[in-house]
Amino acid sequence: MYSRFISKISYWLFAPLLSFLVVLMVMTALQELWIGTIILLATAALILSFLLRTYYQIEGNMLRIVCGFLINQEIDIKKIRKIVKTDNPVSSPALSVKDRIEIYYDKYDSVIISPERQAEFIQSLKLINANISTNL
Repeated sequence: MYSRFISKISYWLFAPLLSFLVVLMVMTALQELWIGTIILLATAALILSFLLRTYYQIEGNMLRIVCGFLINQEIDIKKIRKIVKTDNPVSSPALSVKDRIEIYYDKYDSVIISPERQAEFIQSLKLINANISTNL
């Protein structure tokens, strides 16, 4: 049994970026600049993989963070110390630039994510580890 929480998405950020890439792909294809077209296509595919495959899954005592094909991280929920709201814009497996939370685990590690059902997500973690402190 597991619970999966998808990431919130800042569509206002991704829609113009993908539109721009499509326009550039069409322009490079019309000019028969195939290497440029392939590079732009690969870039668009990578962005789409983030949009379609970013989620946070609770399975047993583990939290799995998946972001596209690049990030597949597991965190032992029993080692999570605290969860705080953050506005930090640093790159992370979070597709939203607001409504982010930072999860602190182990001694010095942390990760920033943006689950769509944030309260339910935090409650699910606290059911497994009641010692998680939070400012939310």
